[in-house]
Amino acid sequence: MRLWSKWKKGGSLLADVLQRQGIDPKAAAARESFKQILDDAEAAADARLERVQEDTGALSRDERNTRWEALFFEEIRARTRAHAAKVKGR
Repeated sequence: MRLWSKWKKGGSLLADVLQRQGIDPKAAAARESFKQILDDAEAAADARLERVQEDTGALSRDERNTRWEALFFEEIRARTRAHAAKVKGR
């Protein structure tokens, strides 16, 4: 599920946020960072979910997947905005 979400849903969200920030997602700079943003967002979502489970206890599979996906999307948005600010500041 994560691999599918990462590239299908995450990639679409990432492209959308880049475009809203005024960056062409197909541009070479965006392509190079595209995979890095998705990988970093995935790792951060994994770490945050682990902390949530430590605080709340074990989650059902569906709840764990839903929370992971929400965290993943939050991380994509944050990382993409940071990337856009960095690119615009150059």
